[in-house]
Amino acid sequence: MTTWSDLLPEILNNIAGKLDFYEDSVNFLCVCTSWKKSSSATTTIQHLPSRLPMLMLAESNTDEDDEHELRTFLLLSNGGTMRKLPLPEVQRQRCVSTHGWLLTTGEQEFYTKLVNPLTRAQVDLPRLYMFDELYFDQDEWMYYLFSMRKVVFTSPNPLSSDPSFRVIIIWGRTIGFCQPGDVSWTRINGWEGHLFDISYHGARKRLYVVATMGTIYECDVTNDVLCPKTLSRVTTFPGEEFGCSCVPWAYLLEWGCDSLLMVTRERYYFKKHDDEYGRYGPYRTSRFQCFVFGLDDGKWSKITSLGGKAIYVGFNSSFAIDGGEGVKPDCIYFTDDLYEPYRGLPEGGGGDVGIYHMFNDRIETLFESQESVFRSSPPLWLQTSTLPITNGIN
Repeated sequence: MTTWSDLLPEILNNIAGKLDFYEDSVNFLCVCTSWKKSSSATTTIQHLPSRLPMLMLAESNTDEDDEHELRTFLLLSNGGTMRKLPLPEVQRQRCVSTHGWLLTTGEQEFYTKLVNPLTRAQVDLPRLYMFDELYFDQDEWMYYLFSMRKVVFTSPNPLSSDPSFRVIIIWGRTIGFCQPGDVSWTRINGWEGHLFDISYHGARKRLYVVATMGTIYECDVTNDVLCPKTLSRVTTFPGEEFGCSCVPWAYLLEWGCDSLLMVTRERYYFKKHDDEYGRYGPYRTSRFQCFVFGLDDGKWSKITSLGGKAIYVGFNSSFAIDGGEGVKPDCIYFTDDLYEPYRGLPEGGGGDVGIYHMFNDRIETLFESQESVFRSSPPLWLQTSTLPITNGIN
């Protein structure tokens, strides 16, 4: 009896030729080693269009999904269809995302690892308690367990041999970084207030951090000579010039070779007796605003159009892509990234999800809010990346 691994190369090439998307070819090549070696898909895959970005939804409550350890993905470029994939590596793990990879955090000794949800390749990272001079009492342990907020890479592929590759995280009130193979995390110090977001600027080779009042800091995390790592203040957002009394929440991302984009998010909070409280939860996003900071001239400006791009924010590293193929231009795709109001509630939370249209401030529903309810891991945007074909294949 012929097994799947014994299919003739001619048959495999015929199947591979009918695959229209990058992610489908990755899954095809990951079936087994013989499929990878025999198929022409390895040479054509880089020329295929991608369905990314896509949204990995929170864990489902259904017995079937739990038994088979499935996660549901929303494919924007495929008409907003849902697709389920087996992903036991992230079952009941807290996750954040960057460059198409997931950083997972487990309760047991606070281990961390990177997981590619399409190839299921994995990279082990130092345990979170391996921060120098970082100790907790029990209450702090619980705080930090739920406080993995952000992860960014200095380059897209953690499986490359790039010596400058770093993984950088916001974990609770701490910023740290490591390289695969390190035994501990290195702390970064030097900011004031609450941490909002981090972004690595590829052209500038610098980590940028935005904190309370829109203060932006920078640091060179790839220079091993500079240690310990300390942030340097770059600028503070001049809110009064733009009619902003405060910066309630902010995201940061690379905006061209010489600029940063800061996206502010405003939320409206409901009272418990309001009808909206029962429908949406304790709050709902009301508005986004976008401000560009020039790294060369040090000037701030407000923009009301994204120039045909779409921005994605949430518990993912903030990123922008061109509109088209199911992606609406001049829009901000957002997920719920405030877990504190829901922590400990049996019904969970996370319904503040949607698409914000810049030109008229309209908020469009992405799907039913119940689809994004989370208890351990929130819904996450996954951006396009160069996926490893030679790893994670049995």
